[in-house]
Formats: sequence, C-alpha cells, structure tokens
Amino acid sequence: MEGIEDISWKRRATSATSSNSSVIEYVNEVFTESELELSKSVNVEITENTLSVENPLAGIQVDKKDVVVDKKADFSDNVLQDFPVRSGSFQEVIEKGFRKMYLAALVVLLFAICMGVTATYTATATEDMKKKHSNIHPSSDDVTWIGSLMAVGALIGGSAGGYFTNTLGRKGTLMFNTAPFVAGWLFIVYAPSTGWIFIGRIMSGFCVGIVSVATPMYLIEISTPEVRGLLGASFQLFVVIGILIVASLGSFLTWRYLAVSGAIICLTAAFLMLPMPESPRWLMAQKRRGEAKRAFIFLQGKAFNSEAECKKIEEEIKNQPTGRVQMREFLVPIIYKPFILSILLMFFQQFSGVNAILFYTVDIFKSAGSSLDPIRATIYVSIVQVIATAVGSVLMDRAGRKPLLMISGICMAMSLIVFGGFDLAKRSNASVSVKFGWLPLVCLMAFISAFSIGYGPTPWLMVAEMTPVRYRGFISAVATALNWTFVFIVTKSFKATEEIMHSYGVYWLYSTFCIISCLVTYFFLPETKGKKLEEIQPFFEPKTAKQDEILSKSF
Repeated sequence: MEGIEDISWKRRATSATSSNSSVIEYVNEVFTESELELSKSVNVEITENTLSVENPLAGIQVDKKDVVVDKKADFSDNVLQDFPVRSGSFQEVIEKGFRKMYLAALVVLLFAICMGVTATYTATATEDMKKKHSNIHPSSDDVTWIGSLMAVGALIGGSAGGYFTNTLGRKGTLMFNTAPFVAGWLFIVYAPSTGWIFIGRIMSGFCVGIVSVATPMYLIEISTPEVRGLLGASFQLFVVIGILIVASLGSFLTWRYLAVSGAIICLTAAFLMLPMPESPRWLMAQKRRGEAKRAFIFLQGKAFNSEAECKKIEEEIKNQPTGRVQMREFLVPIIYKPFILSILLMFFQQFSGVNAILFYTVDIFKSAGSSLDPIRATIYVSIVQVIATAVGSVLMDRAGRKPLLMISGICMAMSLIVFGGFDLAKRSNASVSVKFGWLPLVCLMAFISAFSIGYGPTPWLMVAEMTPVRYRGFISAVATALNWTFVFIVTKSFKATEEIMHSYGVYWLYSTFCIISCLVTYFFLPETKGKKLEEIQPFFEPKTAKQDEILSKSF
C-alpha cells in the first residue's frame, strides 16, 4: 500500500437523495478505511438532488463528473457519525435523535415529580384534615405517623429497588411500580379511617423508594457524557417541582382530591413512558443486543454508531469485578473512610431538619404566629426551593462540592438560629409576631435555599464519586437505606421533640448539627469536583509509611 504522502486524492461525487441511508451508503462506498482515519471532519451538505462531499485534506469541492469508487474497500457501519454536518435535512435527523434522548429524560423525570408530590403531601393535607368538612380528624400523634410512614415504605422500596431494576429493567421497574403507586393513593382517597391512610402512605412510600433508585439509573444510562451531569442533577430539580405542585394544589383542593391528583400524575408518567425504550445498558447486560441497538438509535438518531457503543458496553461488563464484596475488604482506608463519610453526609442532610420542615411547613408557620397565610407561605417556600435547586445544579461543577457544602451548612445554621430566636422572643413579647411577622418566611426561604444548593444534591453525588466501583452499589444501598431511616426518625420525632424543647429548642438543635457538618466537611471531606476516582483515593490513604505498617499488621 502506498504511503500517505503518496496518496493522490481525487475528487469524487455522486447523485443521491437527501435521505439518511443514501448519505451513509455514499460515504461507505466512496471512502476507504485509511482515508476515513485521515479525514475525520468531512463536511456533508445536501442540496435538492445532489450530495457534495468536501475532503479537508485536499480542500477541493467535489464535482459530480469525477467519481472514483473503490469496490475492494472494507467499510464499517454507521461511519457517517465521524463527519460533522453543515446543513440540510441530515442535520435535522441528528437533532431529532438528540431531542428523543431529552424527551425520554423529561418523561422519566415525571416520576421524580411523583416522588416530590408524595413526600410533602402531608404539608397541606394534614392541615385540611383538621377542618370541619373532613370526616377524618387525626390526632397530633396520628399526624406524625402520616408524615413519617412514607419514609418507612421508602426504606423498604429503596432496598428492593436494586433487585427490581436488575430483574425487570429500569423502565420495566417504573412501569411495574405504577400499580402499587396508584393503589397507595387510592387507599388515601377512599380512606374511612386513619388506618387506611397509614397503609396508603406506606405503599406510596415503597414506590417512592423504588423511584429514587430506578429514575436516576435510567437517566444516567440513556444520556451521553456531555449532558450526563445536567440530566443527573435534573432529578433533584424535578423532585422539588413536585413539592411546588403539591403545595399549590393543596391551597385549593381537599386532602382527598389532592390524593387523586397524585394518582393522576403517576398514571400520566406511566402512559408517557410506554413508547420510551428500555435502558440500552441493561439490555446489553441481558444479552439483548438487537434491542439495545434499536434503543440507541431511538435515543440518539440513526447516524449514531450503535454497534461501537454496544461493543464498548460489552467490554465494560466483561471487565467488572466478580464475586461478592467481603466485609474484611472494608478494613482498607480507601474503602471504610468514604463509607463512613457517606453515612455522615446522609446523617447531616436529614438532621438539618429539612424534611421535618417540609412535611410540617403549614403547622410551623401557624405555630410561629406569622402574619402571613400559612398555605401561601408554603407555596413561596416551594418556589424558592425550585429556583435554588436550579441554581445549585449549575454551580455544582463550577464552585466545587466542599464550598457548596460549607456555604449550605453555615447559612442553614444561621437561618435556624434566627428563626429560633424569633420563636423565643414572641413567647415573652406578643408584639414581636406583629412587627416581625415576615421573619419566619424569610428564615425558611433562606434555609431551603441553602439546603438546595448544597446538602440537597451534593451528598448523593459525592457518595458515588468517593467510592470505588466495586463497592459503589453496596455503599450506595446502605447510604440510601440509612437516609430514609433518618427521614423517619426526624419526621416522627419532630412533634414530640417540639413539646419537650419548644420550637426554638428544636431549631437550635438542628442548627447545631449544621455547624458540626461544616467542621466535618472542612477537615475530613475531599474535594471531588473534576477529579477521577484515582485522584480522589490518595486522600483516604495512610499519609506515612508507619501508618501503612500499622494498617498492614492489623489485617
């Protein structure tokens, strides 16, 4: 074969229709493999009846008259993916393919909205149950069970989510999950007593746990690397959009009709999910290569090199470590240190009191004696949470994880300290509520904003970033289970703790945890922004040879 410098590039052209298949056939037919390696930026332009291809190495515009076809060349499938498109209908084909990926992401994120609606349903619903029109009037203790039992169900669902997603697939799990989700809401809609509401909350909580596992997994696996961070961060954003929706609907719907709206949102999400493909990665793991290729084409367009992507996934699956994780492996610092930090991040996230405040927002505003309408104030807080979460998603890869956690912890602590001071002051001077009736709203807005930019999304992200691949599933599962356990503890104990310590005591207790979280973040947490796992692990390794020797003797 002649050297590259001896290759005489000839001008080539052919007539073709403006269809995607014609373009691919043309490029496969005209260019040899060696030429394709050299020419990675061939410009393709489609006119009415003629296709012109410009070779950048020759810089010559092709002409229909000069055509050279090498019939012996060995061509690969979907080779056109290497050629950026300049204009014409083929560009529309590519854009349409990417829009389908975003469409699938948008549809699956509706399940995140279902999660947000379920989590904070009690904020307005339990307040409505106290009104005369309701035939169910729960006691103060019943209210805490209605709020906290969702977390019990989520703990079970989150633990089972891994099994279901591996067995039924990501999409399959979400579709299967719809039936018990709707059933849980219907238990609440037709509840003749609080016992039925308890059952409904456990069932819907179970489904929330599954959604918290399956939805982020599906998002990551259908997305391309350049948008993976954006789509991954969108999960938390759509959860808080669900919180805003339920707060808004709760301002004019009774608690039963509010439950009906929750069931409708679930059914809508499932209906729109029907035409979406299953996760290609899961299909490849099940050795369903043909379906995986069709899923890639649906999501990314016909020009996407689905065969190459399938081969890449096959290699990744082949290289994954086998065998169960042994507990003795957790004696190694690069394993047990991120494991402990993962648990601490989840602990501080929940013991900031965020879910107690979100679950009982209306009650908090009423007990604070604010001059603002509690329902409206709840909506304002939800709006601020959506905006702050969107801002946090943007800042995540710019400001870094540690700075956001530090700012989040400090601002949450300050807002809770001020809120507690307001509550204490109004107990001794009733005029404080009149003069500073706006202060509770400002404090809660500041608290929710601070949480949303830091301790809301960051712990989930850092658990995955700090943990080696082999242990990531186990550690994530434990962290998720403990997170829901902490949610239950905080939401169930809120009212009882309030009776013992008063409201200001509870807020100051939560602020203490926020301050401690800042110290842990500053002294023990690594910065993971823009770093690979190999760059993060040295942070957890023993710093001296002596430490290495001590550790090796302990094994």
